[in-house]
Amino acid sequence: MAEKPEKLNGMSMHSRHLWTSILVSLVTVAAAVAGVRDQPPVSGQAGRAEESVELLTRYLRLDTTNPPGGEIRAAQFFGEIFEREGIEYRILESAPGRGNIWARLRGNGSGRPVILLNHLDVVPHDARYWSVPPFGGEVRDGFIFGRGALDMKSLAIAQLMLMLKLRRERIPLARDLIFIGTADEEAGGRLGAGWLVATHPELLGGAEYLLTEGGGNIVEEDGRVLSIGLSPVEKAPAWLQLTSVGPAGHASIPRSDSAVNHLLRALNRLLNWTPPLKVTPVVEQYFRSLVPLLPAPEAKRYAALHRSITDPEFRARLDSDPAARALFQNTIAITGLEGSSKVNVISPQALALLDTRLLPGERLDQWIRDLARVIDDERITITPLLAFEPIASPVDTPLTKILAEVAARHHPGALITYPVTAGFTDSHYFRREGIRSYGFSPFVAPPGLLGDGHHGNDERIGRQAFVRGVQFLREVLEPLVRRP
Repeated sequence: MAEKPEKLNGMSMHSRHLWTSILVSLVTVAAAVAGVRDQPPVSGQAGRAEESVELLTRYLRLDTTNPPGGEIRAAQFFGEIFEREGIEYRILESAPGRGNIWARLRGNGSGRPVILLNHLDVVPHDARYWSVPPFGGEVRDGFIFGRGALDMKSLAIAQLMLMLKLRRERIPLARDLIFIGTADEEAGGRLGAGWLVATHPELLGGAEYLLTEGGGNIVEEDGRVLSIGLSPVEKAPAWLQLTSVGPAGHASIPRSDSAVNHLLRALNRLLNWTPPLKVTPVVEQYFRSLVPLLPAPEAKRYAALHRSITDPEFRARLDSDPAARALFQNTIAITGLEGSSKVNVISPQALALLDTRLLPGERLDQWIRDLARVIDDERITITPLLAFEPIASPVDTPLTKILAEVAARHHPGALITYPVTAGFTDSHYFRREGIRSYGFSPFVAPPGLLGDGHHGNDERIGRQAFVRGVQFLREVLEPLVRRP
């Protein structure tokens, strides 16, 4: 997801890992279900580790590529487990084959519920460039391979293991713990989280907290953990379509005012425009949390961002690193073009797709006006395809305090930081409902042991990082939901 610059603003190895972590921006159903049904409950940390790996490999064998989705396979996989364990659950289809799963462990109501959110779909792949079957769920050389190993089937199994432990040990809860696996996240979530929130708000239970993918941990190559990230906000997508219209005709007689030519001129104006740099409160909060990790000269700059952003030298350094710069401005990426379907026909219409991302606090209507002003062509219309308001969750909460306590036990000296994510998750649907939602990865390991292939080839997660992450997630959330 995020770019991985070798250097940012003259910083060294600390910075390289820092920026890599900041933006990481982050079989059949019958066979898998049969294996889960036949698997007896286990006890003890070693037994739970083996069970978690077994469940993850089985889950990775389910093809839930979106498009087309087919998330019902994953929903049934989890449903069979919840049925066996006596956990209340529901499977809901937003469209044929587009399954969502909801499950709940009930508390005594003295605290508001906590939601464990994951998505069931995965992005497409090209098996020609994989060294293992993308849906083989293989364990090899200390890694668990499969599409979704990082994004985000591993976290879903970690959440599941928490549910199973609390249920099996009959631990009394103050809060309901709700597990939600959604369809369609990789395509914007309209058939998953968006549909669930709109049609079944009662299943949210008036939750106070939600944890899902995101965050970002900074770990040195030698294993020293510098920070654990809890992401309270993301940049918001404003996916736009530009439509140009003009006269049609035979391509043997070129027209300077054709739809394609108007569109190309509009896109050139956007390419030559630089959206202004801004320091938003949540970005300032994030860098303030990082200051203790930075070398003294950089710490001084990032501790006073409003002043630094006016410094030409600082701005020039940001210019050299797109990943860093993306946290200080709205961005534009041209991702699709469409004109005539025939080489010798001048089409009356041409289209372009823009993936633009807005800083927290920015308004979509004002952004579209800004783009229209830059384009300055009445023949170009701008249509939003997907957009939402970026809402930030507070960071001074009991959840943050528990995370800091657990991190201090396992990783002495590690800071808790608050990344602003350049990408987006399903969190925004729940933030709009007043639920404090955070991106958090319990998988803490050096880059070489964590895994690789997020949205790429040979996607994998380190076996040890995964097993330890299952335990880390439990230690963070159990005190939050457990009855005193």
